Amino acid sequence: MNKGAKHKCEHCGESHDELPALAFNTPFYFAELTAAEKETIAEISNDFCIIRHADQTDRFIRTVMTVQINDACEDLDYGIWVSVSEKTFNEYKANFKKVPKETTYFGMICNEIPDYEASTLGLYVNVNTQNGGIRPEIIPHQKDHQLVRDWEDGITIEEAVNRVDKMTDAIKNKE
Repeated sequence: MNKGAKHKCEHCGESHDELPALAFNTPFYFAELTAAEKETIAEISNDFCIIRHADQTDRFIRTVMTVQINDACEDLDYGIWVSVSEKTFNEYKANFKKVPKETTYFGMICNEIPDYEASTLGLYVNVNTQNGGIRPEIIPHQKDHQLVRDWEDGITIEEAVNRVDKMTDAIKNKE
């Protein structure tokens, strides 16, 4: 990473020169459940989440979105949860960690990414599976959102460091 900035890893406690991936532990809608609801109507793992409401069942998979940093030799990765249909969820889960053919599904972002004026919840994305058990990559396609413009055009290292700092602050404020 440029400019000598270091970031402390939330998992190992060490300081690293490279930017961390900005990962969400749960979909937004899981985080909004009460403790009792999390125990009774929800299931979550590192890669899958199901919430069974009385009138509907929501299904989420964990994905990755990469934003190019134009003036650095690295990218900014987001670990984002995406809402998908029952058919997509079941097909993806059945082939998870296998070597399936690469497939594209439709989904919607289900995390609120800090530092954007407009909400990132519900932005439409293509979910592109990858071989070898690698989490799917998402490709956003709503041109009228800054996150999509950042994905298309890239950002500066200064903007990337700012995004890391904002997300780290948001996590600390929730604790």
